[in-house]
Amino acid sequence: MPIGLFGRRAKSMVGLDIGTSRVKLVELTARGASVELTRAAVELTPVDVIRDGKVVQPEQVAAVIKKALAAGRFRPGEVVAAIAGQGVVVRHVQFPKMPEEELREALKWEGQKYIPFPMEEAAVDFEIIRGVANPEAANMEVMLVAAQRSIVDSHLAAIELAGLRVVAVDVQPFTVLRALRYEPLGAESPCSAANGVVAYVDIGAGTTDIVIADGEIIRFTRIVPVGGYSFTRAIADRLGIGFEEAEQIKIEEARIYEDQSHLDALDAQSRAIAEAVLETAGAIGTEVRRSLDYHDLQLQGRRDDASVSRAVLAGGGSVLDGLDHYLQGELGLPTSMCDPLRNIAINPKVASRLDLDKLGPMLAVGVGLALREVVD
Repeated sequence: MPIGLFGRRAKSMVGLDIGTSRVKLVELTARGASVELTRAAVELTPVDVIRDGKVVQPEQVAAVIKKALAAGRFRPGEVVAAIAGQGVVVRHVQFPKMPEEELREALKWEGQKYIPFPMEEAAVDFEIIRGVANPEAANMEVMLVAAQRSIVDSHLAAIELAGLRVVAVDVQPFTVLRALRYEPLGAESPCSAANGVVAYVDIGAGTTDIVIADGEIIRFTRIVPVGGYSFTRAIADRLGIGFEEAEQIKIEEARIYEDQSHLDALDAQSRAIAEAVLETAGAIGTEVRRSLDYHDLQLQGRRDDASVSRAVLAGGGSVLDGLDHYLQGELGLPTSMCDPLRNIAINPKVASRLDLDKLGPMLAVGVGLALREVVD
């Protein structure tokens, strides 16, 4: 099953996001010029069945997928899946200008320079980044995408055990960009990336994906090993409790305070929780800031408007109370949550069953996966 950057036209499609903490299913259906959310489901993933992006307990994951299928009343059939984690690599590299077929052949010999695992153990795809280089330049910019086949195969095994057929495998950072940029003809959205360079920060349970895009053109991608579970582990370590108890505390009590003087008014446990999550938020802020600085430095002198103008947060880890305001202060940029369903019609049956205001950020990957098949 290849890693794909492009989709096909279908009337409806299901996006399946197998996350470290949750399995998310999203069905989108084309309705003329618009798209409707016709089914959705979210189910918890058992701890440690996915490690570093790899499904290590396919039978348990398949059982969760089946549970989500039943809960959302999905019909078993075709799905588009996503992969993520440290076994997924995205690199922006320079190659001499050449036709696509020649580039594909060249990558067989040159690709190993940019991939930290053997080429024969990787699924590889690429896209030529057009519209950013000087037309007279000798080189072209290529976005190289590679994933360890063991990660891809582990996801396929779990999905097939659940009775589903995978029509394509996408890379998680790209799906988020697709979901947050989707706008039907004539729609206006404050989250549009049409003007200015935007940093999309998808905070999942295991990793945070940082994508910097100029409109539809991806300029930089980085996956860092810190996410929602990092907050949980910090609470567990600080309070000396188990992971599951710490996860529940994070969901119900954790908050990041902009004004640190508020900590003085907290009781001992609440203060310990606040200090633990603040430390992790600081780590995420540092990684994002490093990514922004690297991106801006690479384009310095090439164009006047190359710097990132704002940040958009997605993913289940981003909903931690106060995190958006904290990162805005750390990055020195307007920072907001963006709803991947903002330009998608919601079927009333789905709206009555799920709290989409709360779950919206978690559905970005699933929405992006389904969109690649139902939108040209």
